[in-house]
Amino acid sequence: MTPVYQLHELVEDPISVVGARCNFESSDGHTKPLAVHKLLHDVASDCGHCSIVVEVTCECTVADCKWHTEGQKLILKLSVSEAENRVPEQMLIQDARSVAEENGEDWALNHLPNIHDTVSVFYDEDGDADTCEDDLEKHETVMCATVLEKLHPISDLKDLKELAQVFYDILQIHQWLYERAGILHRDLSIGNLMYRRIDGQVYGVLNDFDLSSYVCDMNDASSSEAGTRNGTTPFMSPDLLNPFWERGHFCRHDLESLFFIMLCVSCRYKQPGVASPEPRAFAKWFSGSDDEALLYKSVFLQNAHRLPVQPYFADFHPWLTAIRKFVFHGYRNRPPVGLTTEEVMELAEQYDEEDHFMFNNPDYDWETLGGYVTYAQFRTVMRSFRNEPLETRWMGDDDH
Repeated sequence: MTPVYQLHELVEDPISVVGARCNFESSDGHTKPLAVHKLLHDVASDCGHCSIVVEVTCECTVADCKWHTEGQKLILKLSVSEAENRVPEQMLIQDARSVAEENGEDWALNHLPNIHDTVSVFYDEDGDADTCEDDLEKHETVMCATVLEKLHPISDLKDLKELAQVFYDILQIHQWLYERAGILHRDLSIGNLMYRRIDGQVYGVLNDFDLSSYVCDMNDASSSEAGTRNGTTPFMSPDLLNPFWERGHFCRHDLESLFFIMLCVSCRYKQPGVASPEPRAFAKWFSGSDDEALLYKSVFLQNAHRLPVQPYFADFHPWLTAIRKFVFHGYRNRPPVGLTTEEVMELAEQYDEEDHFMFNNPDYDWETLGGYVTYAQFRTVMRSFRNEPLETRWMGDDDH
């Protein structure tokens, strides 16, 4: 007989549950047995957050079960975090989808995850479970269990124009989330860039909102979100790897992450999903500490040598070259980070008079690196591929 586990047992030992079943107590009161086929993700962060992602199918016997389409694979995601500081992923996704539906911007739904159901289980300091969240103060942690549509990783795409469209879609939905839904993703990585196919066409989907925040919360200096550094080290902005950075997480930091993702895909893989031979490009970004990643990224941005793009991805070279120039000039021409006023003035003495403005500009736009790293700048490069236009779904604010 196939063993049956409860959700908290899956969190405790996800590997042993593969090949078994777990019970999902759905929001409509029904218990749905889910067959666990594959462990896709198992990560615990330093801040106490734990995320388990498994591939499942529903094995209930309800005739009209929307999950029980023959052969349909689903995603079960379990996220455990501190209850008092949580901004549930499902709340962010559902809010974003509601904004799209209420404003007639249905195009955005094609680029957001689709949640089938979600439930939360709260635990007190003794580890006892409670499904009621009325008194959050008595709860130490919360486990959010979410069943989602299964999406496809970008490593499945063999057509480079389709891959380019997915990257361009991610740029567009990220801007829409920031400007229209008031949500900043804050963790762009290769694993969080997905796609779905509708009527033969690919649509890039921005996935995994575990570390995302409402922009209004980030703008509140008293918010715990304001000083939090989020991201996946190889794809993080140099700012967020810099221990002296104190200005928070801007939307352009995610744009830098998108650039680093496209760079790594093009330089570290000889074809989609197939690693290039060792030594692979940018290895220190992946194997070193945050300080080492910061050092090597800084050196990379200042290096004018030709990018080590693999032959298969050669058509991405114009994109990468142009965007690196944006990022390079942004960092090169900004005021120093982490220096006192006296140190800045002393450093300024080493530069020509025309460069003093860089050191003494109180109105410098840190959010866009002086206008160099913006959605509009990226769009000028990414809206076409191989000299052919890609699908522009939405035009946002050129000021960002």
